[in-house]
Amino acid sequence: MNTPFEKPIKSGSYLPLSAHLSICLCLLLLISAPSDVSAQAIGLRNQVWSAEVIRSHGQPVIPLFDGWYPNEDGSHTICFGFFNMNTEQALDIPLGSDNYLTTDYPGLDLSDALLPTHFDPLPPAYRHVFCAYSIRVPAGFNTTHRITWHLTANGQSLEVPGKVIPSYVLDEPRSNGRGDVAPLVSLLDNEEGVRGRTGIHYPDVMATRVNDVLSLSARIDHSDPVVWVGWAQHSGPGQVEFDKKEYETETGSRTEVQARFSEPGEYVVRMQTIDDIAAFEFYCCHTNAYFHINVSE
Repeated sequence: MNTPFEKPIKSGSYLPLSAHLSICLCLLLLISAPSDVSAQAIGLRNQVWSAEVIRSHGQPVIPLFDGWYPNEDGSHTICFGFFNMNTEQALDIPLGSDNYLTTDYPGLDLSDALLPTHFDPLPPAYRHVFCAYSIRVPAGFNTTHRITWHLTANGQSLEVPGKVIPSYVLDEPRSNGRGDVAPLVSLLDNEEGVRGRTGIHYPDVMATRVNDVLSLSARIDHSDPVVWVGWAQHSGPGQVEFDKKEYETETGSRTEVQARFSEPGEYVVRMQTIDDIAAFEFYCCHTNAYFHINVSE
């Protein structure tokens, strides 16, 4: 049930279908171009050319390098998103040979990177899941280095390198040009809160049982009176059911969802919030929040 200040997001697109098809065709052209020109490549024998690139089932999930931003200590943060080209098929791709990271930067430990393993079907309004996770790299990580995300889905293996090249620098957590700023998110009472894509993590591992209801909540502050909120399963062995997934809510208060988990194991739930869902297309400015949950029988 929605609170009096929460409005569900209706299915539909902010861009005409022809525009989305053009975007998808461009993505396929990019992933099939030579690796020295583009970020991603599909082997020639696996290339399939069709105008119907968005389908209900059977299409790949495209890993995307969304950009990077500098940190005050001289380090950088690289963030990745993804584009599930299936309108009905969710995919679970465990960490391993079909879902992993590599880097050419000596000694960089990627074992703690929060790779998603669950990929919801294509969102009806904003399509691309922006900056689903991020990786902090040291100041010595320069334009010659890369972190590459490898992802295989429905028989198609794709990869995308993340690099700190100037053309991909992001406004974070605010855009002075657009006059926009990411929502401030706090997960505990009386905590300072965090803005931006690096996000905030609930400080403790939460516990629940299979099919029990678990309440997840966050306080969201922003200069706008209403913001968009979206909840998603980021990883975990089973399925997560939410009482609501995407909606608008009033700022200056807590928003809450109820989640149920189908199987025991370790899960991560991702919350994203932005002042206006259409602003995703401008790559600014949203905030991520992550909840780590241990589910028992």
